[in-house]
Formats: sequence, structure tokens, C-alpha cells
Amino acid sequence: MEKVLFLDACIRDRQSRTKKLCNTYIGLFMKAHPEAVLETVTLRRGVVQSHTEDELEERDGYIRRKDFDQPMFDLARQYQSADYIIIGTPYWDLSFAAILKVYIENIMVADLTFRATDQGFVGLCRGKRMIYITTAGGAIGDKNYGYDYMRAIADMTGIDETRCIKADMLDIAGYDAEAIMDAAVKEIEDMF
Repeated sequence: MEKVLFLDACIRDRQSRTKKLCNTYIGLFMKAHPEAVLETVTLRRGVVQSHTEDELEERDGYIRRKDFDQPMFDLARQYQSADYIIIGTPYWDLSFAAILKVYIENIMVADLTFRATDQGFVGLCRGKRMIYITTAGGAIGDKNYGYDYMRAIADMTGIDETRCIKADMLDIAGYDAEAIMDAAVKEIEDMF
């Protein structure tokens, strides 16, 4: 049975254009893979917190002992075992919502999600594909640093295939936001 992990870093829920695209993708994916199991992590609900100095010391001790059964590694184990990862986040300040970075700090665990070697990093995750979905009121252009970062995280953790779905220019006068969103939905539909 394949596992799909949806990282919901959409700050707005009902009004989120990013969430609309995510729901479209997830609906089509689950229809195409009816045997798959979907797990959702809604980051805006306080699921993740930045580490304190004491927590980092405790975490480092567990990592040295390879004691990954501790609750503080629950998210890392979940990420490590996912076959497909879908990330939904708005485009903010050339990147993504800060809560997604805090999540990444929680799942990057040496010898669980990646291994450092003298040749570089070796990914330990079983993921096949990461889909990054984002929307922006303005232009993203070649400054899609959030996707670039997540593509690097995917590579470091062993996920070879990544894809970005974006809808930008949604709040710029003279641009048809509905047509832009429809084009992004069509792009998603064409993937299935």
C-alpha cells in the first residue's frame, strides 16, 4: 500500500488558492491510486515548533544512540516512509510560509532521513516523487526559492523526482486570476 503525505502549509484554509490547487491534485491522485493512504499534516495547527537548546541536546543524544522511536521523531519517520509527498504553501517573501521551514528542521534527522558521508549526503527516504504547489499574488519568475529549497531537500533525502505547480500574478491588475487558476488546474489534470 502506497502512502501519500500532504504537508499543508497553507495559512488560510477556506480562502486559500493554494489549497484549492492542492485539493484538485490530491483528488485526482487518490482517484488514480485508490489503494493509496493519505496522511495530512496541517502545519498551521501548531504541529511543529522550533527546537529549544535543551531539546536539541536531547535530540542529539537520541541521534547518537540511533534511538528514533522517540515521539520527537514522529514527523521524520512519517516523512521517511512516505511514497509521495505533496507540499502546499503560498509564495511568501521569495520562498514559503515560515512554518514549513520549522517542519523541515524537525524532519531532517541524520541516519533517519539522510546520512552524511565523505562523498556527500545519501537519502534514506523511500519517496518516489515530491509535488510542490504554490500560488502568488505577484510574479514568481525565476525567484522560486521555496521550490528550489524543497527540491534540494528532496535530493538530500533520496527523492529523485520533483515537480512544481504554480499560479502567480493572481492579484495584479490586468491579469485574469480565474483564468490563471484554471490553467493551473488544467496542468494538474494533464498529469493524470
